[in-house]
Amino acid sequence: MNDGVFLQKLRIWNFRSFGTKGDDLAVNKENPGIEVTLNPKLNVLIGENDSGKTAIIDAIRYVLGTRTYDNQRLDQNDFHFNKVGEQAEELKIVCLFKGFTSKQAGKFLEWIHTDEDGNYELRVWLSATLKDHKVVQNIRAGIDEDGAFLEGGARDLLRTTYLKPLRDAETELSPGYRSRLAQILLNHSVFIKEKDEDGIEKEHPLEARISEANEKIKEFFEHFEVDGGVEGGKEITEALKRHTKSFLHSTDSREPIFNVSEPYLPRILRKLGLELEEHKTGLGSLNKLFMAAELLQLEIEEGLRLALIEELEAHLHPQAQLRVINALRNIEAKTQFILSTHSTTLASNIPLENLILCYKEPDGSSIFSLQKEETGLEDDDYEFLYRFLDATKSNLFFARGVIIVEGDAENILLPTVARLLNRSLFRYGVSIVNVGSKALLRYVKIFRRSNSKSLPVNVAVVTDLDITQTKNDDGEIVQKKEELDKEEEIIKLENEYNSQEDSNIKVFSSPLWTLEFDMAKGELAPYVNKAVTIAHRIQNRVKRKDFSEIPKVKFVEWNEEAKRKLEGWKEDGLTQKEIAYEIYDELDRLASKTVTAQWLTRILKENEEEIKEIIMRDEQLKYIRDAIYHVTEFPDNEDNE
Repeated sequence: MNDGVFLQKLRIWNFRSFGTKGDDLAVNKENPGIEVTLNPKLNVLIGENDSGKTAIIDAIRYVLGTRTYDNQRLDQNDFHFNKVGEQAEELKIVCLFKGFTSKQAGKFLEWIHTDEDGNYELRVWLSATLKDHKVVQNIRAGIDEDGAFLEGGARDLLRTTYLKPLRDAETELSPGYRSRLAQILLNHSVFIKEKDEDGIEKEHPLEARISEANEKIKEFFEHFEVDGGVEGGKEITEALKRHTKSFLHSTDSREPIFNVSEPYLPRILRKLGLELEEHKTGLGSLNKLFMAAELLQLEIEEGLRLALIEELEAHLHPQAQLRVINALRNIEAKTQFILSTHSTTLASNIPLENLILCYKEPDGSSIFSLQKEETGLEDDDYEFLYRFLDATKSNLFFARGVIIVEGDAENILLPTVARLLNRSLFRYGVSIVNVGSKALLRYVKIFRRSNSKSLPVNVAVVTDLDITQTKNDDGEIVQKKEELDKEEEIIKLENEYNSQEDSNIKVFSSPLWTLEFDMAKGELAPYVNKAVTIAHRIQNRVKRKDFSEIPKVKFVEWNEEAKRKLEGWKEDGLTQKEIAYEIYDELDRLASKTVTAQWLTRILKENEEEIKEIIMRDEQLKYIRDAIYHVTEFPDNEDNE
């Protein structure tokens, strides 16, 4: 836990994609576009492009400034447009800080106050107006709405460290007049010069060493021979003097000299570079080295130690991303991090309570913290999801719609069904999350808030009724009595979610058993039967995944075998439900459900035109259609898959 100064809360009105709550664009205490409470240590902004991640980081930068003193001012494009095209004429960004010691609070004496618990609290804000295409802005601080201008040393204590996306680490670490490395080193206590009794700065040890080096270099270039007869550089010096004298004015007596650097500390540091080794270093390693240098700066700060890092994953492969994020989490210094990322690898390896989800909506972006007091998750849900939310499942944080399923069949088949319904999931930004177990409700709770409302993402929970169909003594297909309580569980689940009109989370359950059984009970029975037969025969014939060497004649034989079985069942007078039972029984006993789903997907695509009509009308698939319609808000008549 961080026990230093930290940014505790951020409130924004009318800044870029963040507007105000309500219909107007007025700025007042009751209607900020967003208000988010931040963790004292680690905060990770996650969301699709244009969802507001950069806007949040820029909002903080504009209020506090950066340690590199970047030239940053608002322009008219920073003022929010609402959904009817009206542009705000005023905006406001408020930062609330806590964690001050008495000594630190003393440096903000004019502006700081205490909260109801007696803890120090500092409120700093940027306000701006737009008139005649001109922006007027100011930064103030204080307890009341008027406040006082925040200037000088107090503001410098709140400056942030900012690492922009696709940062040029090589340039930042290279020698030069604007060297970021030199800025960092100059602020370190090692490079603060001591003073003598008269208050005059003493020579720094590094300056003394450079002076010594310059003397040795001068000696080398002033003699033909040095160090026991080794050839020196006097010939070069004399040639340079001769040419330079001819270029300069007759009264100019200056002569060229060689040195490493002028023995003046700022100039020495500007000529330093930083590398991992003497040979060329790759972009990823340079990025890590650059972040290490910035952390050095944060460790010596007296005031706020806040690092803003956009796209932490820049130039880092997945394993490197994990090493970096774990290192940041374990830093003991009183440092706060606010990061943005598009990486599912990072998203799956950060505790949920450190995540802030960003969403793009028609009337502006919105953000939601996953801190424990703000979600519908219990403590054990957080622990479970941290263990099992892998990189594949964590794509739900970047989706506009989410379908949560329990098995491979749904995971494989639903994208094909959606495409045949002209609702290709990738075009709608929909992710399928295969949780592979009854733990799907834990994942659902990610989208529920503590006030029972839901996130602005349509979520479809597709679940099997999962009551086993079996034959009684008379050969009739019946449900297992001992499993009938499952139906009550599903009904309870549907009532909990589907009865809430303002909830984006809906449950869609299989009408009988499983997806495969439902498809076999309807008009898709011949296709399911064919897929099961092929899956069975392939498993008996080969142990490898590559089926390309199987003669085509074999597939013809297996297709005929499937047709004969289906015709035989019909000749025996079996009902459609009984036929579905026979198909599913063979699937359960003889074939892999995953391999069957893969072949069924292929078969459906090969018979696309007739399958489209079946899928649109088959009553057994209504719950699948409804789930897909729920997560794809608008009809899409084009198929780009």
